[in-house]
Amino acid sequence: MDDVVIRASRPEDMPTVADLRWRWSVDEDGRGPTATPDEYREAMSSFAAEHADSHRCVVAERDGEVLGMAWLALNARPPVPHRPRGRVAAELQSVYVHPDLRGAGVAKDLVAALLDVADEAGAERVVVHSSVVGETLYRRLGFGDARLLLQRPPED
Repeated sequence: MDDVVIRASRPEDMPTVADLRWRWSVDEDGRGPTATPDEYREAMSSFAAEHADSHRCVVAERDGEVLGMAWLALNARPPVPHRPRGRVAAELQSVYVHPDLRGAGVAKDLVAALLDVADEAGAERVVVHSSVVGETLYRRLGFGDARLLLQRPPED
């Protein structure tokens, strides 16, 4: 969509980012909230401010309205002899696009913007815990299976 702008989030975007995540978790997935919408907006704003060094958020904006988001967590890793200045791994998180923009390539553009951020940070790898719906997108963008990437607790 030519009228959608992908940009770095700003502090004033966080209440809307919270509303998008609320819509996704509560309205669409049916999870029961343990906070009010106002409390959750404050929590999201605080999180973004407190984790500005390690987390990046990009948003999709159309006509001044934020309708999509995606986060990237940058995790410092200990140095190794061949990279003594340290290493970085990244995790793509919370990619969400409002239903009005789905199917228009907005999620792809959000993820691509964050992959650029990961590349600029020198990330050795970017991982994502995908939904079934998102798997095709991530594979098209170069994600693949990692034989020894394990998690606790296992899902299966």
